Amino acid sequence: MEAIIVNIRRYVVGVDGSIPARAAIRWAIERAHDKSADLTLVHVADDQWGAIGSVLVDEHNQGAMQLLADEVAYAGSLGSDVTIHADLRFGSPMMELSSYSEPSTMLVVGTHKTGVHYDRPFGSRSLQLANLATGPVAIIPGTAPSVRRGVVVGVDDTPAGRAAIALAADWAHEHHCELTAVRSTVASATPSAFEMKSNVGRLESTTRHDEARAILKAAVGYAKDRQPGIVVQSRIAELPPGVSLNEFARHAGLLVIGDSRRAQAQFGSLGAVAYDVLLNLTSPTIVVHTPVGDRAPQAETHDAHALR
Repeated sequence: MEAIIVNIRRYVVGVDGSIPARAAIRWAIERAHDKSADLTLVHVADDQWGAIGSVLVDEHNQGAMQLLADEVAYAGSLGSDVTIHADLRFGSPMMELSSYSEPSTMLVVGTHKTGVHYDRPFGSRSLQLANLATGPVAIIPGTAPSVRRGVVVGVDDTPAGRAAIALAADWAHEHHCELTAVRSTVASATPSAFEMKSNVGRLESTTRHDEARAILKAAVGYAKDRQPGIVVQSRIAELPPGVSLNEFARHAGLLVIGDSRRAQAQFGSLGAVAYDVLLNLTSPTIVVHTPVGDRAPQAETHDAHALR
């Protein structure tokens, strides 16, 4: 695997006065302190208010400015020496936030959508942001267990997957914690009866286990080469990838996933696994996008099951 540079120089947090947004501020300000990085709080006022009278528009804008000032004051009360910048935007919140995205900037948003939601069809703004962004995106649950430890990374052989391993290894090194690399053997969320009962299905299952072991071995080797002092565990999961990752990360300090499980990179893509994880996330989660030099906007895509 090629060397990947992960150098976050700025954290940009979307704020709206909610409990999840405050959780995102706390998470980002701690990271910014650790990395001596810049921190910017952004509030986006919906521009639909432009269709109403000027008096109400002024009141709305004043309210937006006060909300942002309150969030800056809250961030300042956390006792960090991080310099806090503020930016008020007007428009579509996730579109405006995504405009800050670049490889050296971590976008951070909070979410109240955590756990026990499988099979429920609801949307999430974090999904929209992760799909629009070109750099890493962190989604922080508004509530979390009091004790979290370790970092979990989803493993696949794609450019985004390799970037996820790099970031996760660096995180484990910086936070002196264990890294767990997870690979699912399940190709789909609902294996057919033929797959489950037939000899062909059993042979395919054995092949998937062999491939999973090979991919995990390569990932563990890459993580240890990148950060020789870290402890890395590998786990083969028997549940669908999104479910497996959220379960392994339930009490982890961080889950890191690539934006796609496709064999070739696509600009602005968000794969099914990342989609499933974000709809049902159980822990702070970072979505890592394909490094800019590896993007192929018109690439034909298919699932990657083995090292190529």
